Formats: sequence, C-alpha cells, structure tokens
Amino acid sequence: MSVHELAEKIEHMSHAGHGEHGGHGGHGHKASGTHIGITMAVLGVMLALCSALVGGQRTELIGTMVTQSTKWGLAQAEATKFRVIEADLELLKSISPKPDEIRKVEQTLRTKRSSSGKADDEDTAELKDLIASSTEDMADLLTPDPEEITRFKKLSRAYERDHREAKEDAEAYDGKIEAHQEAAEHYEWAQLAAEVGIVVASIALLLSSRGIWFASIALGALCAGTLGVTFVQTRASVEAAEGRIKAAAENEQKLETDDDDDDATPGASAEPGAPAKPEAAKGE
Repeated sequence: MSVHELAEKIEHMSHAGHGEHGGHGGHGHKASGTHIGITMAVLGVMLALCSALVGGQRTELIGTMVTQSTKWGLAQAEATKFRVIEADLELLKSISPKPDEIRKVEQTLRTKRSSSGKADDEDTAELKDLIASSTEDMADLLTPDPEEITRFKKLSRAYERDHREAKEDAEAYDGKIEAHQEAAEHYEWAQLAAEVGIVVASIALLLSSRGIWFASIALGALCAGTLGVTFVQTRASVEAAEGRIKAAAENEQKLETDDDDDDATPGASAEPGAPAKPEAAKGE
C-alpha cells in the first residue's frame, strides 16, 4: 500500500469514526482511524529517536575504545621501560666482581709460594703485592658505586609504578565501554518495539480493530519505558566511569609531575646503562 493510499484510508476511517459516533453514540469494537494515525505518528517519532540514540551510543563507544587503545599503548611502553631497567640492573649485578671472590684472589696472590717452598725474595714479594693491589684496584674500578645501584633500583620502582598507574588508567575505561555497549543494545530493543508497533498499528488501521490498536499502544509504552530506563541507567554508569577515568588521569598527571621534578634534580638526568660516567668519576 502506498503512502497516498494509506493517507486516504486514515481519512476514510476518521470520517467513518465520526459518523459512527454521531449516529450510534459509540464505536463498538472498532478503533478510530484518527487515534490509530496519531499512534502511528508517535511511534514514528519514537523510532527516529531510538535510531538517533543508537547511533550516538555507537559513536561514543568507538571513541572510548580508541582512547582506551591509546592508553593501553602507553601502558605497554611503561611495561617495556620497566623490563629494560630490570634487565640492566640484573646485568649490572652479574658483571660486578663479588667481594668474596676479590678477597680470595688477593689472598691467593699474596700467599703463593714457589714450587720449592722457599720464601720469596724481596723483588718477588713486591711484585706479588703489586699484582694483588692492581687486582684490587681493578675490581674496585669495575664495581659500580652504591649510589649507582641505588639509582637503578629507584628507577626500577618508578617505572613499575608508572606501569601500574598506566594500566589502571586504561582499565578505567572498561566501565564506560560496557555502559555504551549496553545502552546501544537496549536502545535497539526499544527501536524494535517501535517498529513492530507501527506494523501492528497499520494492521489495526486496516482492520479497524481496537484490540490490535491497544497492542500497538502497549508496544509504544514498552518502547518509551525502555528508552527512559536505559537513559537513566546509562547516564549514571557513564558518570561513574568518567569519575574513575578522571581520578586515574589526575593520579597519572601527579606522577608525571613528580618525575619531572626528579629529572630536574642534579645528577638525576643521567640515563642508566652508561657505565662510562661512574668509571670517569673514579678515574678522577
């Protein structure tokens, strides 16, 4: 049936309804074409509203997911920094001479005797002392300063904290994503109810059935109720999620400010993994 024919049918049913009302004083079991037409118009408006809300929620969902993806990228970068500094610290510990091993080598050099068991002459003893002293100096040169080890550990703790905070910042978007997903799904249910309601109202118009018209009204009420409940729930969920996101962002910003203050401290800007500076300091 074309739109023009449907309009003519509505007009015809409207006139018929008015005639029945004037002639018999009531409709009986037949529905007024005017009332059905108004119902269809209201359902059409609700259908358009549902469609707009579904599109808006999907747009918000995509935007939130893109933002969270960016946050997860930052969290992965912080995790990489933490793993690198941990590996550097373990490497620094592994290549550093152990104090027990140094003392053992020194003792072995100083107490070494010739195969005949005779005591060393003055030159040999002096040479042994020189070798032992050189070994001790070399071990001391290769051993990192305690301040350097402390700095590596501090950086490791800072990177671990940054990774944890970046991860929490990314996870804070889960609630907002879930809220938009559920809202889009529920608005689609309301949209389906409006569409079915329009079809049922069309049937009621063709059959002039009041019972079918009431069914279309019930579907319209279901659509309106779903819209209202979904809107209230989504608004509350999104506000709560945005509060968590804001708190996580403020905490991360505070940590970044603290890191900038630490970097501005003299001697804190040196990058780990460059042993040339501690060796130069010892050489001086």
